[in-house]
Amino acid sequence: MRRRSVRGGFTLIELLVVIAIIGVLVALLLPAVQAAREAARRSRCANNLRQLGLAVQGYCDAHGALPPAAATGPEWSNNFSMKARVLPYLEQGALFDAMNVSFFQQAPPNATTLTTSVDVFLCPSDANVPCGVDLVTGAGTRQIGYTSYPNNLGTTPTNHGGRYDGPAYFMGAGNVASVAGLAPTITLASVTDGTSSTAIWSEMIRGKNGTTDRGPNQVYLMSLPVPKTGVYVPLMNYVNACQAAATLAGFDSKGQIWGTDSAAQGGGYSHIMPPNRNACVFQGQAYPIEWSAVCVGASSFHPGGVNIGFLDGSVRFVKDSVDPRTWWAISTRAGGEAIGAESL
Repeated sequence: MRRRSVRGGFTLIELLVVIAIIGVLVALLLPAVQAAREAARRSRCANNLRQLGLAVQGYCDAHGALPPAAATGPEWSNNFSMKARVLPYLEQGALFDAMNVSFFQQAPPNATTLTTSVDVFLCPSDANVPCGVDLVTGAGTRQIGYTSYPNNLGTTPTNHGGRYDGPAYFMGAGNVASVAGLAPTITLASVTDGTSSTAIWSEMIRGKNGTTDRGPNQVYLMSLPVPKTGVYVPLMNYVNACQAAATLAGFDSKGQIWGTDSAAQGGGYSHIMPPNRNACVFQGQAYPIEWSAVCVGASSFHPGGVNIGFLDGSVRFVKDSVDPRTWWAISTRAGGEAIGAESL
């Protein structure tokens, strides 16, 4: 008689053990995969900032001065951001040529530039979309081009006689009383702290387009009034008041238009608040103002800190735990501070 072959199988216990082992392996590997992906995104973000830094160097070589952080003309025309000024040095000459500086940045003649997305202006770790769409003649509606990278305005003009202490100036503003102190042109020679010790770009978590979601996308309303020029306020007073703020300002639009010079909307940021702290406006303000103490600072979704681009074209990762005095020091162009690389 032939014996029937019996095929062995898994018992229920063995199957459960295998499933448990697979679950443990997935639990161990998934964070590693996510960390590897974030490391790649952080590296790409740093490369974007490096390109922006080198673009500033190219602008300086061609024009003998830093690109302006803001500008004004008749009816506030020519109000383009620093990023817009360096487009030719980012292989975006055609986009630069499409701008019409005789008009307000958000005027209809500039709709094409307003709605063009530029990859080098976007951090891949931030998925927030801070704005809506704009009508482009003959092309329907397009998403407005937003940004992750504001330029450094320094700390606060109100503590420095109405002048920026960072590598920034307001072109064409000499005859505009509210911003006249911000008008003097900044050259590399005036950056006496050194280009390797002076920040020019950082990253900023974008808004979510008008939501009431709390978090780093938001701007909060702090208890302090708008500061007056010539009345010195210790920077730590701003830090403490902003960090304690809990009321939403109704401005969930950080980074909404890369082409505008408006602070936090597409233009500059300040070095008052250390990395990844609250962003704030003052009592009576609806949005950040370039010529007051802008308490909208650097922030990112990279764990532990933010990427900072320096005037020499280098990029460094600055920890959230950085000493506020060091953070303030790298924002000034002529503060005379001594900064060691290990302090960042």
